[in-house]
Amino acid sequence: MNATLKKTTGNWVDGDRFWNRQTEMALFIESLEDGANILLIAPRRIGKTSLMHEASRCLQDRFICLHVDLQKAQSPEDAVAELSLATRPYETVFAKTKGLFKNILGKVESVGFSELSLKLRSDLNAGNWQEKGDRLFEILAQADKPVVIFMDEVPILVSRIMMGDEQKVTPERKKQTDHFMSWLRSNALKHQDKIRQVVTGSIGLATVLRVAGLSATMNHYHPFELKPWSDEVAIECLRALAREYNLQWQEGAAEKVVTLLGYNIAHHVQLFFEKIYQQCKRDQITSISSEMVQDVFDTDMLGARGHVELSHMEERLRLVLSSQFHTFAVECLTEAAVANQLTAKAMDILARDCDLSSTTPGEARREILEIMEHDGYLRRRGDAYVFVSNLLKLWWRNRFGFGFKTALERVV
Repeated sequence: MNATLKKTTGNWVDGDRFWNRQTEMALFIESLEDGANILLIAPRRIGKTSLMHEASRCLQDRFICLHVDLQKAQSPEDAVAELSLATRPYETVFAKTKGLFKNILGKVESVGFSELSLKLRSDLNAGNWQEKGDRLFEILAQADKPVVIFMDEVPILVSRIMMGDEQKVTPERKKQTDHFMSWLRSNALKHQDKIRQVVTGSIGLATVLRVAGLSATMNHYHPFELKPWSDEVAIECLRALAREYNLQWQEGAAEKVVTLLGYNIAHHVQLFFEKIYQQCKRDQITSISSEMVQDVFDTDMLGARGHVELSHMEERLRLVLSSQFHTFAVECLTEAAVANQLTAKAMDILARDCDLSSTTPGEARREILEIMEHDGYLRRRGDAYVFVSNLLKLWWRNRFGFGFKTALERVV
């Protein structure tokens, strides 16, 4: 195979840069054509957003494809505003959408995106968002083509509704979360022949909803799991990148990249190559050795000059966990990074040192492990849990491991 591939480390890719996902793409599109509402499951940076954009590109002649990013949304009102904005590229649909906000929208052709967003948001409140949202779904259902709504970072929005700024679930917040998820479910079922919903995010929606006992509100979504690249696919990607930029891998060097990563997240493979490419340019060489790969890994991927991407893995935990559970989760992950495994006994010892007065150690352990497994931090190996990604394990050890006492050391 002599394919070439241009490097990219942006938010998403499509077309020729969407590498070796033909099987997954065919299955994904088949599900949408069959009318399924989809819960797209994958750890951060696997390529969920790229899959949605590539699917949109492939379907654009037969479907209206709307992309709704809810990462900054704080409320159901924000979600309705973002969905309304997503119709703007489709003139006929947007003309009808504007009718929902006729009291505040005049001519919008020259209005910037941010200003238009503020105008729409100002007309939405806790008393009218569902009504306007229902009417918006009716407009979409009447379009001349079936509609796919790609909704990114839904779990972040749901977590904000459910926990608020205090990161605490209350009966009122649980009720609001149930209301929002039931609204999505109701419209999915009502318009199942006309509209498909695809929801995803960098944290697990099932995990977030389970905390509040609301798992049933998502039972209309069909799970679709996007897995990491195999070693073979990752290595061929690295070879295609090298061919594009006239670089050569010495024997075993590309395999060294895969070994050091330990888990072939597409973005991390691309990012590692970008660091290697930059080093080749600085040294004015075209041959990549295993020694260079190791040096770039230690210096750029893990060192002080490394990227901030992995810090998001810790930050995401704050979105789904209370403060006491967040502390416990960090302790558990640091144990796994420093001791190279996390056992049930170790978790009991760590729980003893954390303030878990509102729950039992067993409950805390089950909740933390569910999140760690679902969101791509840890996996089961025998009677213990270990990091999925060698890159994340070593980064986590560098970040939190200095001075950390393992569970075994605490009982000596």
